[in-house]
Amino acid sequence: MNKILTGSLTALQLVCLAGAYLLDDLSHKKAGVNHHVVYKKQQYFQTILDADHLMIYRLLVAVILAALVFYLIRHGLQKYWKALLPLILITLAVGFALISPGMMDLPAYVYLLFLALVVWLLEWIKTFLRLHQFRKL
Repeated sequence: MNKILTGSLTALQLVCLAGAYLLDDLSHKKAGVNHHVVYKKQQYFQTILDADHLMIYRLLVAVILAALVFYLIRHGLQKYWKALLPLILITLAVGFALISPGMMDLPAYVYLLFLALVVWLLEWIKTFLRLHQFRKL
């Protein structure tokens, strides 16, 4: 059951990544899509993605990353590394998306960031499933 759930979550993550790529591609080709994503990006940068909020999000990602690394150091078992490494890498990718000016310049940045967060949250679920499975062994 655990493998089926993990596989389904991985498939959902891949669908989110494919959707992000497709949206980014369409935002460069279709005028209507471009206008919409640029308008939404402007709205979000004035509200929940302003400079103060971005700083809080960056700090939150840094604290989560530090907590994950601390957990790995404290529980240095090989199996925990296998369970947490994908989550750490995705956390680094989300953190990079929050600080990279190149990413912020993309028209579909808001949607790409949202889909990255969905992938990240799904990875948290998968990590908890893996850790639960390792503790049973």
